[in-house]
Amino acid sequence: MIILNNLTLKLLQILVYLFPLSFIFGNFAINIFVILIILLGLYYYKTFLFKWYKKENLIILTLFFLTILLSSYYQNFFVENSKDTIKSILYLRYFFLILVIRSLIIKNQISLNIFLISCFVVTCIVSIDIFAQFLFGKNLLGYSVQEFSRGVKYYTGIFGLELIAGGFILMFSTLGIFSIFNIIKTNKKIIYLVIFAFFVIFFLLALILAGNRMPLLMYTIFLISFAIVYKKKEKIYFLSLAILAFALLIGIIFNSDTLRKRASNFYVGIPNPVIIVEELRKEYPNLKKYENSGRQFHTLEEFKTTKNYRQLPFWTGHIAIYLTSIDLILDKPLIGGGIKSFRNQCSNKLHLPNRVCESHPHNYVLEILNDTGLLGFLLIHYLVIYLLLNNYKDYKLSEKFNSKISNWIYLAIILSLFIHFFPIKSSGSFFSTFNSAFIFLILGISFGINELKYKKS
Repeated sequence: MIILNNLTLKLLQILVYLFPLSFIFGNFAINIFVILIILLGLYYYKTFLFKWYKKENLIILTLFFLTILLSSYYQNFFVENSKDTIKSILYLRYFFLILVIRSLIIKNQISLNIFLISCFVVTCIVSIDIFAQFLFGKNLLGYSVQEFSRGVKYYTGIFGLELIAGGFILMFSTLGIFSIFNIIKTNKKIIYLVIFAFFVIFFLLALILAGNRMPLLMYTIFLISFAIVYKKKEKIYFLSLAILAFALLIGIIFNSDTLRKRASNFYVGIPNPVIIVEELRKEYPNLKKYENSGRQFHTLEEFKTTKNYRQLPFWTGHIAIYLTSIDLILDKPLIGGGIKSFRNQCSNKLHLPNRVCESHPHNYVLEILNDTGLLGFLLIHYLVIYLLLNNYKDYKLSEKFNSKISNWIYLAIILSLFIHFFPIKSSGSFFSTFNSAFIFLILGISFGINELKYKKS
């Protein structure tokens, strides 16, 4: 039995350390890792999973997942007879993922330093692959450069046709870059500066090549936030680092024709003020009625004769999607419509001006409000804000006293949560496998390091 338990724990540790790697291989691999982590964790920890020192956090977390079930059940049986209830039941796997990850940390049975190193390594792999595609036209696996719209090239690397390379780099670089301070054992701050500056520039260039605007913006906010919250005595070093990094980055970009063109694409398609659909219909009488087509205007051939059609928010921005989402939220404000319900319900609003139907609202705040209502929104954001504030307090204390957790780990988790729950950030679906697995992994770590101070000696 002891041998079996030890083997279970070793496998569990390996799976967590390699978890970031699964994101490269897609949803199937991610789900396999999640399921294996849960099954091994349920066997190894058993009842300990539910022994929380801050029981109110467990209660609120449980209520959030019950809200997901309730909203989907209501939608299924009383509104549209959809199949979202099954999705919500399967979504409970992330509840157990949090429990297992938190237990590993509470029991001091996992090295978060190794986990950060793993995040750093996979970020380097993806970034190197993008640079290979940029230099040679194909990545290390033979994927060619992708061209999706407006003649703009996207260096997607290992992700092929999926425009998620930038999101991946943002996810794992904001964690992995802190491993530098744990790997390098030196008192010479200049060494940290040089190495840190190199990888800041390296990841920034990879983000530019990937072509995802929001990850680049959020990475910039991440660096600014890091400079603000970092300890006062060394803040000048990192502010100098930031200035140096961006100066070098600008110099590199504008000395490369390819990179200069690539950077300019970030400004292509900034939307003009919203043009009212009804006014467009008057001007272009042959334009099909959008509510009957179920498609965005830019897919309608007759509308492409309009000189400025690409400048509409339907083409370039998320304004129309946000408006549609707000309409749906107001229809069911308390418990929402169930996870991934936006794609099924948004067509009901297409008769209104400037409304667009997509698979999700492209914003975590709006999606959580739409899918779980005000109740789910308040529950999950209470936990996020609680963890941010408490872990920040623990980070400040870790600078003064010997802490069970490295201050670099505190910073990594705090800033990662802050960046991914940034209210105005456009995003993929919160309830997708890719995003949910990452978010609840980070929440599990956050709960673990937060509860360590409540742990009995």
